[in-house]
Amino acid sequence: MDHVEGILKECVAQAHADVNEAYQQSGGSKFANGKFPNDAECKKFIGRDATGERVTLAQELGRLKHAAAFACIKSRLPPELRDNFTVEPRYKPDPDVNGVGLSNGGLDTLHPDFVVHGTRNATDVQCVYEFKFPCLSDHKLNPLIAPGVRGQLQGYQKLTRRCPAAIVSPKGLDSLEK
Repeated sequence: MDHVEGILKECVAQAHADVNEAYQQSGGSKFANGKFPNDAECKKFIGRDATGERVTLAQELGRLKHAAAFACIKSRLPPELRDNFTVEPRYKPDPDVNGVGLSNGGLDTLHPDFVVHGTRNATDVQCVYEFKFPCLSDHKLNPLIAPGVRGQLQGYQKLTRRCPAAIVSPKGLDSLEK
């Protein structure tokens, strides 16, 4: 598990740095400090999503960073481990199948970013990881204080008792146990 967690941490940190740099070079605005956005830049509305909702720079960077991290992880995890993880599965409580089943969405579903599970059995959840790319300065050093994060991890913890649900951010790995 240490090897997998190491890859997750490296890919999340790399995605954070790469996307911040690429965003500034590919038509996005330059950040005031040249490296990462400040709080005012993070909160700035930059467009609308497919449903018409306004999108902040923080949301857009988070979307791009998630995609970059997922691509990195898929390329870096050894082939022999690929049957033991799923990116962005959806789970729904199901008492008929050991407490949880896979779902296409809907109410009461859990949607973690990365799940380590039994070989070719995504419902045999071992460890759950959520990627966070905090934009606001208060959340960068401690992603667990961002609104809703603790509740999100507590929900994910219901999927497994084998290891603590954890946040992976550019800072590293944080779990509720710490």
